Amino acid sequence: MHSNMLGASKLALLALFAMQFSTISLAHPALEQRAPPIVMGLAKTFGAIAATTLTSTGATVITGDCGTCPGTAITGFGPGMGVCTGSINAGNTAACNAEAACLTAYNNAAALVPTVTLATDLAVQTLVPGVYKFTTLNAILSATLTLNGASNPKGQFIFQIQTTFGTSATTSKVVLINGAQACNVYFIVGSSATIGAGSKMQGNILAHTSIAVNSGASNKGTFCALNGAITLIADALTSQPTCST
Repeated sequence: MHSNMLGASKLALLALFAMQFSTISLAHPALEQRAPPIVMGLAKTFGAIAATTLTSTGATVITGDCGTCPGTAITGFGPGMGVCTGSINAGNTAACNAEAACLTAYNNAAALVPTVTLATDLAVQTLVPGVYKFTTLNAILSATLTLNGASNPKGQFIFQIQTTFGTSATTSKVVLINGAQACNVYFIVGSSATIGAGSKMQGNILAHTSIAVNSGASNKGTFCALNGAITLIADALTSQPTCST
């Protein structure tokens, strides 16, 4: 995990970009809290926020905000192309604040002590709230993962993945039962994530580098790429601005 690389220096860089657009400091209390539970803060209204570029091909629909910071390249949204129903933020204050919130959530989640160790594939399992690590550096999801909130509907499911995370095609999906909430699911990815075509995800994916989403996939939550790009192909992303923790 690259949490040691994602500290004060990057927060300072994001603050510098934000201050170019606003006299309000990034030293906002919501970004300085280090106590659990993990929260998305100012990133919670974003369906996708990337450090470098956000690119869509085809009829992507992001229900929520989208943006980049410190990069400013956002392509594939507009008439006859993808749709971002909220605000499109290219390197502005809102985008930089969202990236900073993602960074804080990433570091806080990565610092938690795991409670359970899982095999590489999350498929065909029913899990309760907890902090999960893996026997291997990477993790995959090849079929259905069920997250059960019966013991605590406000509980959080945190998956600490050292390197890559990938899902298969339409067989991969996250199912929430007994009050479990997508906003309380976190995939903390030490390098990059690849979401297979038609995968049905629910949760926040915070990747150290990039996130590539293949055709027809969906997610309820926020995709955050902390140092790289997010690429989309006719996908459906829905932010989760309301959350009970």
